[in-house]
Amino acid sequence: MAMLLASCATDSARTTTTGAATTVAPVTTTTVAATTTEPAALPPHTFEALAPLLDPLVAPLGFRVTRAALVSLATYETVPDGTHLAVYVEPREEPTIDAVAAATVPLAAVFLPEVFLQWPGLLSFDICQERYAAGEQGTPPPPETVLNVTRELALGIDWDTVTLAELLSQLGPDLTLYASEEVQQSSTWVTAAGT
Repeated sequence: MAMLLASCATDSARTTTTGAATTVAPVTTTTVAATTTEPAALPPHTFEALAPLLDPLVAPLGFRVTRAALVSLATYETVPDGTHLAVYVEPREEPTIDAVAAATVPLAAVFLPEVFLQWPGLLSFDICQERYAAGEQGTPPPPETVLNVTRELALGIDWDTVTLAELLSQLGPDLTLYASEEVQQSSTWVTAAGT
């Protein structure tokens, strides 16, 4: 049974891919020695399996993973062979709006490009920054930020040094970056956007 994972992206931030569909071959393993196998092409597909892997990455930044799954980009349903990893995080303490804007790049950098290097079957990734205590409100409100990137572009960015301004200058079909109106009006975002 597929679990529906509400899209982190808003309608204006959703990336659509045109052209031929991409098919990922089933994962195979080859035994070289009794204890050696090839790494998995894809990460686990459920929150329960992903959270223990991802939470330690965002905890030092003051966040926790609230949802995560491999999804189909066509339906945003959780699927075992999905090639898009969607990760949702929320701050552990209520941040200022400038802190929300400033966290956009560091949150992406804890995952990128490593998720693509570790799991060669992944074709795209998004990190959604939710509002503080969003899970306590029932249905999560719209996200504060959403960074969505393809494997090809992510592997060409130096995530140790990239700035928000540099990411904003690279927006296009392979990199979308959504921010709520409030985040876009923060001094951090305005400075990065050069407006």
